[in-house]
Amino acid sequence: MSGLLFLLPLTSNSQNFRSLSSQALISESGKYNDTLYLLNFWATWCKPCIEELPWFESTAKKYTNKPVKMILVNLDFNSKVDSLVIPFIRRKKIESDVIHITDTDPNEWINKIDSSWSGAIPATVMIRNKNVIFFKEGTVSELELNSNLEKFNLPDNK
Repeated sequence: MSGLLFLLPLTSNSQNFRSLSSQALISESGKYNDTLYLLNFWATWCKPCIEELPWFESTAKKYTNKPVKMILVNLDFNSKVDSLVIPFIRRKKIESDVIHITDTDPNEWINKIDSSWSGAIPATVMIRNKNVIFFKEGTVSELELNSNLEKFNLPDNK
């Protein structure tokens, strides 16, 4: 997809930080049909988002051997990426993939994620075989996150 702007490795512990258009993110979340994509939409200014990030990090570690792809989707302003987002990711030692959405008008793409989404964050979506199988606007507890993933009885990676 043409939305890939840059790829910036953060630290030896972190995965990649990338900036993408919303369309590129949507395309990427259906890349591998046998993979469950877990997307969490967050921003550095959103207190509930920050509080739940550790749950997503621990869940990603728990499902390392399963076909689950965790993507933390950052929605801070584009002008804050270098000064706020990247330092935040380093400081919090976030190891999951982080994608920053570059689109400036969320009203143009939030319905493509889930038609019931008002655009409020945090928001969490699970996508499998290009279908939304879970969506929640608001905080997701670690227990809720894991119990929803367990419902899918995901096989171990080969």
